[in-house]
Amino acid sequence: MGSAIKSQARKDPTSLWRACKAFNRIHSLVLEYSPLHYVFELAIAGMKDGPASHAYKPAVGRLQLLATYRNDWPSLIWGHEHKMRLAPQTRYGVSSGFLHQIHIHGGQHSLDLAELPSCRTSRSPALTRHLKFRTPEIQNIAVDRSQSLIVTSHVLSLQTGIGVVLYFRDLWTFEKHPQAYSGTYDFNVGPVPVSSISIAIAGHNMSISFEFHNGKIVHLVLNWCTFQAGWLEDNDIQFLSENRLLVVRRSRGLPYLSLYNISNISAVVVERDYELPGAWARSAIGFSPNTSPLVDQPSPSEAMFYPDPSRRVILVVVKTPSSNGGPSVRNWLIVNESFFRPSSRKGRLRISWQEWSQACLIRDAHSAILGPYVNGSRVVFAENTPHHSPRARLNLIEFAPFPDSSCVQTRAWSMVGPRCVLVPNESSRELPPKTVDGRQIEDIRLTEDNIVLFLNNQDESKPVNILTFGVPHSMGRSHPGHTHH
Repeated sequence: MGSAIKSQARKDPTSLWRACKAFNRIHSLVLEYSPLHYVFELAIAGMKDGPASHAYKPAVGRLQLLATYRNDWPSLIWGHEHKMRLAPQTRYGVSSGFLHQIHIHGGQHSLDLAELPSCRTSRSPALTRHLKFRTPEIQNIAVDRSQSLIVTSHVLSLQTGIGVVLYFRDLWTFEKHPQAYSGTYDFNVGPVPVSSISIAIAGHNMSISFEFHNGKIVHLVLNWCTFQAGWLEDNDIQFLSENRLLVVRRSRGLPYLSLYNISNISAVVVERDYELPGAWARSAIGFSPNTSPLVDQPSPSEAMFYPDPSRRVILVVVKTPSSNGGPSVRNWLIVNESFFRPSSRKGRLRISWQEWSQACLIRDAHSAILGPYVNGSRVVFAENTPHHSPRARLNLIEFAPFPDSSCVQTRAWSMVGPRCVLVPNESSRELPPKTVDGRQIEDIRLTEDNIVLFLNNQDESKPVNILTFGVPHSMGRSHPGHTHH
């Protein structure tokens, strides 16, 4: 009986969970045997077993770490804080588990990469790595640790208009990436100045999204291994896989989400259109990017467990102008990412809102919210209270794979589709004054293991606090997340 359960469990943790719920005897066996208990807890956490050797970290150790992780996140109790300050005029961001800083010293540019802590990957706060490279002038970067890839961009004014140069480098050496078609790719984006750029990487494809001073948005989709490229003029895009994009677009004034196949970038195929409510025709609609890995290929290879990519959620932010001139009305449309797939039947290209809304959630959000920020099936947002008594509140929504009666929901959900597989579990806590030093939160980044708080600066340097979850006592857990200590 035990060996049969073990064999099945490794193939399918979900079936193990169901068997435990159906049969007390199986549940008792599972709890007595660490390898099975670990697989059972992975299923509940929406995780998968990582590639780190079980000889190096056996099931009992993984189970203890997973328990810490599972206890910390729902309660918003982190085990470690790391405070730092960013120098004035530093460009910064978070990508693929690194906090990056672009510095300028007397015309010289340098790039600092600080690895964020992750006890899942044996990178406790004391063991994180720091990289520093000299670089030509750059403004933006994106990292894909699974491919050891770092892409940097530089915008420059030319006689022919605004030019952009992309650099493709190895993350660890900063030399040309061995798989890149060339070390650089340059192109022109026209005469209008660029106000913002964002870069996303999905396997051999990537996107560079430009917003111009006149409000226009365009996206370059590029295969960085072949330099096959094409332009999209849709409102917003998000990768679902290397060769599929979900796109916000409009047709005859009405908004849609559309599924694009970009296997051949020069001949994009629209595989499906999903109607959005007609009431959103005048709304600003865009994705809140999901920062967890797209593919079932855990990185780094030291990972003991990692979030199941099949449980990623799509979050669409909708801002509708108020009819009375007040703040815009904000809604978050949330749906499981795996819902969007090509039709198996011909002639089923357009899905009505009435039909597919049954698989969705809609949450109302007020204009003072900072966020949302999405990683896997987890959503974080913050609220700053008025300046005369600065207190910041963190809020968390998790979508449990096997929800039970303990799930807590607020009244903010204005629509719950009858066929929606997502059940929200919400929690909230006021940040301890020492965590934010009496400052307001200006920005947040979310990873599988961290919430990174960028705080308002009262002088020239910017304070940052990295809150790390899943830190066991053996790795120097300092309990800063507990308010009662």
